[in-house]
Amino acid sequence: MSDIEDVESFRLRAREWISANLPRLPEQSDAPDGEGRGHVDDAAWLRARELQRLLYDGGFAGLCYPREYGGQGLTSAHQKAFTEETAGYEMPLLLNVPTFSICGPVLLELGTENQKKEHLTKVLRGDEVLVQFLSEPRGGSDLAGLTTRAVRDGDVFIVNGAKIWSSGAYAADYATCLVRTDWEAPKHRGLTMLLMKVHQPGVTIRRIKQLDGNEEFCEEFIDDVEVPVANVIGAVSYTHLRAHETGRNL
Repeated sequence: MSDIEDVESFRLRAREWISANLPRLPEQSDAPDGEGRGHVDDAAWLRARELQRLLYDGGFAGLCYPREYGGQGLTSAHQKAFTEETAGYEMPLLLNVPTFSICGPVLLELGTENQKKEHLTKVLRGDEVLVQFLSEPRGGSDLAGLTTRAVRDGDVFIVNGAKIWSSGAYAADYATCLVRTDWEAPKHRGLTMLLMKVHQPGVTIRRIKQLDGNEEFCEEFIDDVEVPVANVIGAVSYTHLRAHETGRNL
């Protein structure tokens, strides 16, 4: 790791770039932060994408992501230094959760090489926003009881079901969608993760208005949606079939 820039040198370089390129926040800013999102409109999501592209073009996006996927290949210490230096500046914090903190790492850990090359660079430059399709209306966060089903038909899965409490789904491009591919397995097994395009025929998104007016939570209705088998993240779960029938190792 001797070829990695030392943290203090990086900090000084980042400080100079940040002051020259990022807008300062008002002292009493209520900008959405990705945790307590507040009231977020389409303009806020567009602005987050623009800021992410600015970071990417400046060489400060995906600091801890591998270089081959558009990142900088640096360490958590570099990320900490950069975060400290950006205090008081406008940042694309809407993209932190779940795009960068959950979905991106899932692709890094379990995605195929093609999936990583196809999506991670787009994510890091703000071209793609990721969301999670996990919880369901009948089971909430009890994913062991998940009933959204995916049936393989040649090179695609046909997906049917419903998801709920998906934060920011209306603004996302792809979802890590958990489905059931094996109904004979114990209920906490038989699950497969798919990378599903959000805005396509068969996917209906409804925003949920809460008492405080917040509409970031969504529910999704998925009707006969085709997802390529190549979009499986990890392995297909079919405990009762031979591995060669699934096209994946069990």
